[in-house]
Amino acid sequence: MFRHIKKDPVGFVFLSFLLLVFWLLISASFDWQHILMGTVISFLLMTFWADVIFIREGGTRFTPGQALRLLVYLVSLGIEVVKANVYVAYLVLHPRMPISPGFVTYRLGLEKDLSKALFLNSITLTPGTITVECEEDRLVVHCFTRENAEAVQHWPLYHQMKKLEGSGKSD
Repeated sequence: MFRHIKKDPVGFVFLSFLLLVFWLLISASFDWQHILMGTVISFLLMTFWADVIFIREGGTRFTPGQALRLLVYLVSLGIEVVKANVYVAYLVLHPRMPISPGFVTYRLGLEKDLSKALFLNSITLTPGTITVECEEDRLVVHCFTRENAEAVQHWPLYHQMKKLEGSGKSD
């Protein structure tokens, strides 16, 4: 168990920190008890799951440029989710309900598993679209309207993810 932690101590500390931040966000408390408990639980979880998480040689590579691009991506995702909520509310409240649901298949074009997972979850988080299947490089998305279906391939988040993916050496 500990041999994987020794291989990638930076990744271990980084992921433990992310878990701690997540814990503090969902607990909505920043007193010393929550911070201490979150730190202990985060490190225990990372220690327990190290054999599964740190299976690749070479360690975690996360540059400041990637961190900035990821932050921009997450802010853009929040904006897209709000815009999609407004659009879905418009569709549902419209007297004629102009919905034309369907499935669309695309070539994904992302190489790294982490990039694929983040992008596919971004599609699913956005109201009006859901990722149905992703095999190899083929992506199937269900959309409320034909416009949404055609827009997925030219979605600004896709281009941001391509930039984010290209800026690092590993996922």
